[in-house]
Amino acid sequence: MRFLSIVGNSLGCSASGERLVSAARDGDLQEARELLEYNPRLIRYSTFGVRNSPLHYSAAQGHHEIVTLLLESGVDINLRNYRGQTALMQACQHGHWEVVQTLILFKANIHRADYLNGGTALHLAAL
Repeated sequence: MRFLSIVGNSLGCSASGERLVSAARDGDLQEARELLEYNPRLIRYSTFGVRNSPLHYSAAQGHHEIVTLLLESGVDINLRNYRGQTALMQACQHGHWEVVQTLILFKANIHRADYLNGGTALHLAAL
């Protein structure tokens, strides 16, 4: 953790944010937990351009423990990416039902439609 604080201080929030994205995408729960303990503001980080948040990445990969950690840390559960998709939509699209259940228990909006074709999480689950 000492190395983490040195690297985080020298590279800034963007580098730490990218590390959180990597941890969420790769399923590294310990790294995600340490990053959020070190800098709780990272919960608001999203990638440039695509605007996928760590929640989007962890939901799309089926990492339910990281999804739960992010939700308990206060992430916006209904945050949209550039396509208008939420983490719930991505979990449905990839068939990660444990993540879907977790997101619904945390009150994800099941009625949101994406920007491209108006599809909802239910539409994506049916594909």
